[in-house]
Amino acid sequence: MIYTLKKITQRQLLEVLHTRKFEKQYKIDAMARDRGFRVIKLPPYHCIFNPIELIWSQMKNNIRRNNTAPKFSSATIDIIREEASKITAEMWANCVRHSTKEEDQYRARLITPLIINLEESSDDDSDYFDQ
Repeated sequence: MIYTLKKITQRQLLEVLHTRKFEKQYKIDAMARDRGFRVIKLPPYHCIFNPIELIWSQMKNNIRRNNTAPKFSSATIDIIREEASKITAEMWANCVRHSTKEEDQYRARLITPLIINLEESSDDDSDYFDQ
């Protein structure tokens, strides 16, 4: 069904939106896939899994502590530049190591098997379900 812009109602527009599946496609993902790589997306802005968020958090805290100038002043911009220059390779390595450790722990929790033995039965379980 094709609608012209002048005749489409809000209800019709919502109907179209709910019947279509919109999926963003990024060129970099296609390039990686063409070269045999699999792209795994991290939750955006999630500080545990994204090392940049850990760095950004440290930087923002330092800026808040050291900034006495009004917002958006040239002094504030200078403090931001100074704090950015303090970010070292060692800080990055620590944040990446922390994120990797968190990912491994998260993955281990997700993969823990649930084993249900169907051959054994217990009358104790019936009491639980009768409550």
